[in-house]
Amino acid sequence: MSTQQILIRLPEDVAARFKAAVPARQRNKFVADLVAKAVAREEDELTRIAAAVTDEERGNPELAQEMRDWEATIGDGMEQPVANAKPQTR
Repeated sequence: MSTQQILIRLPEDVAARFKAAVPARQRNKFVADLVAKAVAREEDELTRIAAAVTDEERGNPELAQEMRDWEATIGDGMEQPVANAKPQTR
């Protein structure tokens, strides 16, 4: 597995405790394991939230329609200009 170097900054007291608690040659693995677990928790939470929204939409047709209405606006403002179109004035 390839790796990538990342610079992180810790408060001095946290860095001192980290150095005291984790041997020098084990620190990279320690941090990588912590980050992997934290990211997995975040991903699990986002998945749980998405599932809850989907369940709510299924049980509430009005909400589902409102969500579809919002999705219809996703590209607003992102369209390519039409040739020979007059600019809009506001």
